[in-house]
Formats: sequence, structure tokens, C-alpha cells
Amino acid sequence: MIQDVDATLKELLVQKASLDTTAIDIKFEMPNKEWAAAVTKPTINLFLYDVRENHELRSNERMLTRTNNTGVESRAPVRVDLSYLITVWTTDVSDEHQLLGQVLAMLVQFPVLPPDVLKGAMQTQPVPLRAWIAQPERLPNPWEFWGHMDHGMKAGLNFVLTTSLEPDTPTDVQLVTQTVLNLNRIGT
Repeated sequence: MIQDVDATLKELLVQKASLDTTAIDIKFEMPNKEWAAAVTKPTINLFLYDVRENHELRSNERMLTRTNNTGVESRAPVRVDLSYLITVWTTDVSDEHQLLGQVLAMLVQFPVLPPDVLKGAMQTQPVPLRAWIAQPERLPNPWEFWGHMDHGMKAGLNFVLTTSLEPDTPTDVQLVTQTVLNLNRIGT
């Protein structure tokens, strides 16, 4: 499922930010010192640093889909937040800022991802994929984050995408399709 989110985000960048993938790489790797040293051309890196259930969107609701005399019962999907740190890597900081600004300007246009960029399992999500960009309550502590990356701080965008997971297999159930009323006479 996560690989489908990555493919969807790459397609979003290519289609909606009009990125030329022959001139700019799009990667999903941890931006440590060794990785940064191996970058040979401008690169947008989307590092997935956190995955957790979105408790604000949690639902205990059960859903019933009816077909003739039977139905299928399922639990509401579990909503999961995938948090990415988006950074740009070039040889010049002004180029990094320009490309990061281009990515930011595109991402704010899509609080819900458009269907034409969805890949794999993201195409059949029961609810639309919601996105948040640069939300302060969702940011990692930059000093702690970059302190673990073996090099200095770098400008980046925090991007959170909420997707859905089916918690269990839907169950076939029998439906009540008729009412039977028995009347008995009491007494004489």
C-alpha cells in the first residue's frame, strides 16, 4: 500500500508540478550524508518518516451493502496518516528554494488528491485521499530530525497524506426481507 502512495505522489509531482523527470530525480530515501553525497542532479526527496492512525477520523460505524436478500457488512476503514518530509537537493541553495517553492505552490492546490494521479490501491480507496502541507501541529522537531541525519538543517516541507485501510474482510449477512405477524384470539 505504501508503495502505491509513493507512486501516487510521484505522479502528482510529475503531472501537476510539470516536472521533467529527465532533469529532476524524485526519490523516497532517507536523506543521510551518504545519500546526499551520491546526488548527481536536482532531486526532490520525499522521506516517509512517520505512519500512524488518524484518531480524529476514527469511526466505529459498520456499513451494510444490500443486494437482494443478502447483504455485506463491513467496518469503517481505518484512516492512516503518512508523514513525509519533502526536501530539494541541488548544488545551489537558490535553485533548491525555487524548486521547493514550485512544489509548495502545487501541493496547496490539492487538499484532496485528484483521481488522475492515483496509482494501484489508491484508485479504489473508499474515501478520498486528504493532504495537509506545512501544518505546525504535525511537524517533527527540526533540530531532532536533522540531528539524526549526519548533516546540517535543510529547508523542507512537512506533507501528510491520509489514506484508508480495510480493517477486516467484509462479512456476508442475511437480511430480514419480510414481516410475519401472528394473531391469536384470546378467550372466547
